[in-house]
Amino acid sequence: MTQNQPLANLLRPLPGELDADVAQRLTESAAIPAGSAEACASVAALSPFLRELMLSDLEVTGAILSAPWQETVAQACRLVPTPNLEDAGRLVRLARKRVALAIALADLCAGASVADVCQGLSDFADAAVRHALDSILLLDAERGGTHGGQSTGLIVIAMGKHGACELNYSSDIDLIVLFDPARAATVGIDQQAAVRITRRLVQLLQERTEYGYAFRVDLRLRPDPGSTPLAVSTRTAIRYMQTRARAWERQAMVKARQIAGDEAAGESYLAAIAPSVWPPSFDFTAIEDVYQTREQIALVKGAGTLTVPKHNVKLGRGGIREVEFFVQSLQRVAGGRDRRLRGRGTVAMLAALARAGWVDWTTANELTAAYDRLRRIEHCIQMVADEQSHVLPPEDGLWRIARMMREENDFEERTREALTTVHRHFVALPEIAGGCNPTLLSLMGGHDPSADAAHAFAPVFSAWQSEPPQSLKTERAQRLLADLRADFERALSTTADMEGAVKGLELFFARLPGGVDFLARLSNNRELIPILLLIVSATPRLAEELARRVRLLDVLVDPAFFGRLQTREELETHLVTDLSRADSYEGELDCLRQFGQEQMLLIHVRALTGSLSPPETAAALTRLADVLVGAALTCATTEFEKAHGRIAGGAVALLALGKFGGAEMTATSDLDMVFLYDCDADAKESDGRRSLSPGHYYTRLAQRLVAALSAPTAAGSLYEVDLRLRPSGRAGPLATQVRSFERYQAEDAWVWEHMALTRARVVAGDADLAERAIAAIEESFHRHEDNAALAEEVAKMRRRMAEEHSEGLKHMAGGQVDIEFIAQYRQLAIQRRVGEARDVASVLPALAEAGALPGTAAETLLKAHRLYQALSQLLALASAKGLMPQDAPVALRPLLVRAGEAPDLSFLVADIAERRKQVRDLFIKLVGPVDDAPASVT
Repeated sequence: MTQNQPLANLLRPLPGELDADVAQRLTESAAIPAGSAEACASVAALSPFLRELMLSDLEVTGAILSAPWQETVAQACRLVPTPNLEDAGRLVRLARKRVALAIALADLCAGASVADVCQGLSDFADAAVRHALDSILLLDAERGGTHGGQSTGLIVIAMGKHGACELNYSSDIDLIVLFDPARAATVGIDQQAAVRITRRLVQLLQERTEYGYAFRVDLRLRPDPGSTPLAVSTRTAIRYMQTRARAWERQAMVKARQIAGDEAAGESYLAAIAPSVWPPSFDFTAIEDVYQTREQIALVKGAGTLTVPKHNVKLGRGGIREVEFFVQSLQRVAGGRDRRLRGRGTVAMLAALARAGWVDWTTANELTAAYDRLRRIEHCIQMVADEQSHVLPPEDGLWRIARMMREENDFEERTREALTTVHRHFVALPEIAGGCNPTLLSLMGGHDPSADAAHAFAPVFSAWQSEPPQSLKTERAQRLLADLRADFERALSTTADMEGAVKGLELFFARLPGGVDFLARLSNNRELIPILLLIVSATPRLAEELARRVRLLDVLVDPAFFGRLQTREELETHLVTDLSRADSYEGELDCLRQFGQEQMLLIHVRALTGSLSPPETAAALTRLADVLVGAALTCATTEFEKAHGRIAGGAVALLALGKFGGAEMTATSDLDMVFLYDCDADAKESDGRRSLSPGHYYTRLAQRLVAALSAPTAAGSLYEVDLRLRPSGRAGPLATQVRSFERYQAEDAWVWEHMALTRARVVAGDADLAERAIAAIEESFHRHEDNAALAEEVAKMRRRMAEEHSEGLKHMAGGQVDIEFIAQYRQLAIQRRVGEARDVASVLPALAEAGALPGTAAETLLKAHRLYQALSQLLALASAKGLMPQDAPVALRPLLVRAGEAPDLSFLVADIAERRKQVRDLFIKLVGPVDDAPASVT
């Protein structure tokens, strides 16, 4: 791209429609350079965020278009610190908006390279942090402190993509704040002062004000974050790196770059830790880590066709993280001996690895091209709404990103090709790590995981031959088992917990009623064996279910297993077809159970192997429940009417509450529902041969529905159904007349009942009755006019709940319940529900937008909620109890670490501890005190 030209001269419109209003307003404005309105309007049509930036100040937009975009960024970086922190915050936020618009237009319409875009974003992040720190120090100096200027002993280090100058368009910035005690003491800074300055720094950058925010700040990469303060002394940090730092922590420091504070102190610190970051020999821990990835690689190798819609281009299969993992793993192996491999940048290090002979140039070039493409897509995703998202839209929304990429015709094909290329090289990493270097190959050859697997499996296999369990007693079962032995051993060599997998297999075959059918399925579909081992070792609850119902394995054989999940309409059509083959009501119930169990297993295994993200898993489980509940109501009603007829004007509506209502279901979620009905005022009884009064009729129908969903049959059961949230709870009838429901909510309902109703949605039944029920719910919230009394009642309820439950991510202090209570309380406080969706992840931002929740609080709660939900989805597969990650089966822990986007389990545990403290502090601030001690997380 031509340098030093005004941005307006370089713009080319994106394909597709223009935003007519933006085009007109820009054309009519004297501030906007001629000829640039069309390109800007094409961008505005695709990005609400950029549209708002363009129109918020036409003079500023005109200035951005009239200058080279690099100069706009450079000018924005020339922030002048001020002791007035309100002014400092305003200046950096306004500068951030200019940078965001200039870089987006340069990226989308002027051909800016990914490297230039990332460098510009990183440069501004550097300047913003320096501006914030220097402004805080000026204020302290004005107030009598002695630490103005640069020689303060304070050090701010950028990590991750920021440190590598590869920052995302809407990225968090990962920082480590340190202080050199000797240098800091000379200007009056101690531990307490350093922490206070750090807190101010974070607040100045990430607090949402009328001008927006500058950057979200993440301090979790500091040494030992679970037990160290926000600002760590260099002595502590150096000692930690020399003695206790884990391999990933040393690797993370490869990207460390000082961006603010005392430069001399920073140089001394980075020099002191260099020997710990780059040991003078091959990094054997890196070799072990390569082997530990084998389980994940074995699973995703068989993950079928890669789908582009809703794919996570950062964390998903073939995504940016796999490129980074590829590069960093090889850096860790050899960087201690080869200084050429000690760089920060991903693309630069791919070239360095090729020059050093660790990868061939074809591999390096293919990964570089794919990485460049995925980063561009990532930026486009984030430019739409300035959200830190890496997930592509669903199929009907891909057009937006395709237009931003100027690829309306072949976007999916080219993206799939890039993802496939990355993944192909990623799965070959263990072979590359050993195969490219003869010395390393001989070192790795000393460890043979397949030999370990054969050794671990031999005693069990011998026992199955001499004293087989019931499932393996037949001659055919023994023949099949012998034929599969090598496949089992090969799969065992890839597991994270070989011993646990062997024990899990023993227990599985001990529970299995008959082994021939099951082993025959495996014999014909041997790619399922690694998945079976993951299930039996990581998720005992799921393994027990599979042992009882071997036929469920068939759903994993379907070629569409890893393809796109069915929509609600497709599920309904599929289920209706299956139900049409049943010749009795009992047959229909068995059909419901078989269909539901198969679809649940499909979702659970996809969640376990990482091909479904946690939000996608929750949505899929809820969508399936909606379909099954609707079908169960239809079947139960049809059968019930055969004996009891109908009631004049009769109608039914089902309200979903709790996780079901919030579309956040996990593998162990029950169905919280309220069964509502209505009929003609003068209806006395039903018209069937065994007539019933309306109250009796609908109570019996509600019982029939509950039995259809929860009663165990030969085919098993589907869900536990909970109707305790109906008016008057257990004391009230199972079925509630809508007029009684309206009266109860308006006059008698408790606060906790109204809190539950903030998540209510209609899942089945009559549309008019459903609309009436929702109107009654909305109207009932107007009862809560005294916010102080409401807050006190919510806090009391949380205290009572803590007395009964305190375990697991849900009930722990600062856990999921705290977040849900805050969201529910704030909706009652403003006397209305917010947003269209009922899930917490949608409600929290809507509360912030409505002014009912501080923006920073909403972001803190949202991050904690997403982490808890991601972990809960996997933990629910292992056990119905409230497990914590450190208590999970060994084989599940790597998957929890991956879901929590953590480098290892100890980091994840520390992350949970920090987030739960933040959540509990916010609960106390926003609602009130809770007199219970936080549950231990260690």
